[in-house]
Formats: sequence, structure tokens, C-alpha cells
Amino acid sequence: MGWSERRKKYCGCGLSLLMVTVGVALIPIVDYIVKEEVKKTVILKKGNLMYNTWKNLPIPIYMQFYMFDCENPEEVLQGAKPQVVERGPYTYIEKRIKYDIIHNSNGTVTYKQNRTFHFVRDMSVGPDTDRYTSPNPVYWSLLSALKYEPEKVNFLLHYLTTFEQEYVFMNRTVKEILWGYQDPALHMAKRLAPDWFYTDIAGYFINKNATNDGVYTIFTGEDDVTKLGHIDQYNGSKYLNYWTTKWANMVNGTDATINPPFATKSRVAYAFASDVCRSIEGVFAEEVTDSHGFTLWRYTAPDSYVANATINPDNKGFCTPNCLDRGLFNMSTCQTIDFFHIPAAISLPHFYLGAKKYQEAVKGMRPSKEEHQTIIDAEPTIGWVLRAAKRLQINLYMQPIEGFDMTSRITPVFLPVFWLNESAVIDEKNAQMLQNMLFTPLKVVHVVEIVLISGGAALLAVTVVYIIYRRQKRKAEAAKVKELEEPTSSVDETSSLLANGTS
Repeated sequence: MGWSERRKKYCGCGLSLLMVTVGVALIPIVDYIVKEEVKKTVILKKGNLMYNTWKNLPIPIYMQFYMFDCENPEEVLQGAKPQVVERGPYTYIEKRIKYDIIHNSNGTVTYKQNRTFHFVRDMSVGPDTDRYTSPNPVYWSLLSALKYEPEKVNFLLHYLTTFEQEYVFMNRTVKEILWGYQDPALHMAKRLAPDWFYTDIAGYFINKNATNDGVYTIFTGEDDVTKLGHIDQYNGSKYLNYWTTKWANMVNGTDATINPPFATKSRVAYAFASDVCRSIEGVFAEEVTDSHGFTLWRYTAPDSYVANATINPDNKGFCTPNCLDRGLFNMSTCQTIDFFHIPAAISLPHFYLGAKKYQEAVKGMRPSKEEHQTIIDAEPTIGWVLRAAKRLQINLYMQPIEGFDMTSRITPVFLPVFWLNESAVIDEKNAQMLQNMLFTPLKVVHVVEIVLISGGAALLAVTVVYIIYRRQKRKAEAAKVKELEEPTSSVDETSSLLANGTS
């Protein structure tokens, strides 16, 4: 016994509405399930995937250095504009391992992080024994300290800086400039005044290889996933002590390797960078697709980050001892040789986004957004950073110093020494793991939702069309029957009239 037309209509409409309803209902249900699963996955709890990844970061990190060689040091001493040539990269692979891990009762975890660097010759333009001419950081640190130290110390500093082996410029290897060398003036000073000079090693990255950069306490996300990775304390405090305002000294955000999940484009992402002694603000810039097909959200520092204190009053706290113009950040208070501050300033490479006067003061600067901006590309659902590039330039300030004839004709200038690119990109192995564990299941569920909604809608449309078709067909059949009946009726009427007339 076949189905009646009415039954077919009811079943078609009912099934299509059911499919649409289930598909629509799955959206909030699946979103809730996904969020709960993501929370379980990303929190820093022993045994879960994120904890093991966080503890021993499997993604390769590379630190690449691009050195600047000053080609006209003698002319610079006579007041000429410095001419530099960039050469690089000199690449080191960086390994990070967390240790002394203590889980606290307030939803935080305390740890130290060991960082080691190993030179990778195959990824470098030459050996790290290549030599470069650059400003002598010991010379300029000692000279800069003259006006701040007592007379007894000044006499010693003056003697050291006129020592025959100390000079305005130095020519040293990449390895020495970065990781340190025994300085002749410091070697003598250490013997003469050990209370003031505790080391005779100088270098921009001394004590940063095979060491930790401090004690971190961060939120695990177990109590509140929106705080995941945020630093609660650094070296036992929520503030630094380098700068002149509370805002400038605040330790904000994460360490830029993990972020809370479920990002919104309006959310400001802060990251603390111990090597520059401050927190950095990141804002959403654009959506990008990486080589693995993941859609990532790119964060970059806003213009206010590099603005001078007049444009952005918050940056006034970094004016130590004086304010610099756009794009340059004085870091002498947090970088020292012995007890003496290095007159160094940080900028983006080639003074990108910096004031024109800095770019034009040195020949050889070619700022480029693509090559020189700092970026963080994070997956918004889970908050994982899948690609990042931190780019910074170290500049040494050179100026005439009273009483030192060798410096008397120098035109004041921030002379670039090198710029670095600390980058990490998720590799194929971890990308595939992420794809299999999270993104593929999510895609399957979303496909099911789409199929149910679109299939139900299509079935409903077909059912409605079928109903309309059947209704129109019945009307047409009824009209045809009526047309057939109308001539017969006319013949009968004519016959009746004729019969009546005859009678």
C-alpha cells in the first residue's frame, strides 16, 4: 500500500524542518563543547598537551643577527656621517627548557627558563669569527659615567679610557661582540678597584647563554582561562624598578609564546620582554594564512609604542635620563657593564618607524615593513602562537665628551651595532598534530552542521515545490475536465430547445 500525497507532504516538511533544526541547534552545542575541550587542552596542567609543549617547547627558535660594519671610523672621528654595511644573518638555534617548576595553590605556576644558543653555520653567511668594526661599548660606558661618579672614580675612569688598548671603535668577531670578550681596560680596572669592577668581560649578550632570565610566576588558566599565560610576578614582583613611572614599570601580558584562547580582534595583547626590560603592546593588524593553511591573527605594536613622550605621554616613564624622539627607546638603565650603564638605545631595524633624523644620520639605512616589523601570529581559538618574529636593533650613542680630544669632533649619533630577528614557526610535525587533534574534528563538525542546515533547507524547498506542483497539476486537471464538460452541456441545451420548438 503506497503513501498518500498528504503523508508524503507531511513527511517531507517534517524531515526538512528536523534537519534544519538539528543543524541550527548543533551550532551553540558544538561551540560549547569545543570551548570546554579547548579549555581542557590549553590550561597548564600536568599531563595535558599544552603543559608538555609549554614545558619543553618543541618548535625551533632561531636567533639571527645582522651585523653593521662601520666603513669610515676615522672620518667619523672628524665629524663625518657614519657609513655602515649590513651583513647577515649569523644564525643561532635557541633551546628553551623550563625548570624549578612549582605549582601554587592560587592557580599560578612559578618557574625558571634556561636558554641556550648554538651557532648554525649552514644558516649563516659566514663563521661567527667574522670581524666587524663598531663602537666600543666599554669606552663609551666609562665616558658616559664620568659626569655621574665621584672624583676618585672619575680619575680611574679617565685613566682607563686613555689606556693605550682602549679606543672609540673596536674591531672584533661576531662571537666576541655578542657573547663577550676580555676587555683590557676592564681587566686592569678589576685589579685596581675590584669593588667597582667585578668582571672584565664585555659583550651585548654576556650571561644570556645557558642561563635563565629570571623567575616567572604565571597563571595556569585552571581558575580563569582568560588569564592563561599572563605573568603574575617577575622576580617576585608585579613591577620593575628601571623606569620613572608606575605604568612604565608594570609587568603586563604573557611571554609571547602562549595567549588565552578565544581571542577577539578588539583585545589588546601584551607581552613582557625581559631583554628590553619592558612590556610591549600588541594590537590586531590582519588575518594571515601560514604555509600549513592555518588562519592566524597577526598582532603588531601600534604606532603609540614608538611615539615620543609628547605624542604618547605614557612613554614619558622611559625618558631616562632624557626623552628620545620617535622610534628610539633608551635602555641604558637596564644594560650595564660592571656598575656602569651602557649608552645604548633600542629601535626597530634600520630605524623603521623612527624619526627621519635617526635614519638620515647614518648612511646605509633601508627601513622596510616586511623585513623589519615585529609580528606575532596566533591561532585565535586556542591562543597558540604559531609564528613570531621579534626584531630589534641595538644602537650605541656617540657624542663629544669634554676632556677627550679624540671625541671632540664627533657629530652626535646613534650608531647601529646589529639588529636581531628572534623567530619561531611551527614545524610540519607539530602542525600535523594540531591539525589532527583540533582543526580536523572541528571542520568535520562544521561540515555536518552545514550539511544538515543546507540539506534540510534544500529538502524543504523541494517539498514546497512538489506541493506547489501537485496543487497546480490538480488545478489544471480540474480545468481540463471542466472544459470537456462545458461542450456536452451546450449540446444538451440546444437539443432541448429544438425539441421544445417542434412541439
